[in-house]
Amino acid sequence: MQFTISGLVLIPLFLVTCYLILRYNAAQLSLFQKITVGAFVFYSFAVLYLAFFPFQIQTGVYANQSDWLSRINFSLAADLSILPNLIMLAPLAVFYYLMANKTSIFRAVLLGFSVSFSIEVLQFLSNYFLGGWRGADVVDLIANTVGALLGYLLSRFLFTVLPERSFLRKFMLHSPSES
Repeated sequence: MQFTISGLVLIPLFLVTCYLILRYNAAQLSLFQKITVGAFVFYSFAVLYLAFFPFQIQTGVYANQSDWLSRINFSLAADLSILPNLIMLAPLAVFYYLMANKTSIFRAVLLGFSVSFSIEVLQFLSNYFLGGWRGADVVDLIANTVGALLGYLLSRFLFTVLPERSFLRKFMLHSPSES
């Protein structure tokens, strides 16, 4: 048996999530902060969509019959195909900088690594147990983590250089002196 689940299944979940978050924080957040939260929710669902959909399920004669270890790409060869992975988690670090009270480069890298590792493990498990198309890749893990590092460094640099009353600071969910 073989069938595909479209990423369109995320749309109702996305809309309900936006409604709940904005309703919960309606009185506490400014319009700019609501935009930050909404953009983060949209970004999160976009990463889910890009990392897992279309979700392919293959069982029986269509299933991948290779052993589990061969489903992980351990090759460290990198080319321009890692560029999307570098870009994918850079916004996560930007949102981390905008939303967290205390930020550090270590926490940004740990966050990027944790999210990337979770994606790769889930891709491996869906590939192994359901015959999905996506496989685990060590280069993706490294590129996503480096992307988060670059996103954090860019945010830190940008908000250090900006004047204290800059328009962009209105998007932060905390006062600039806290980070």
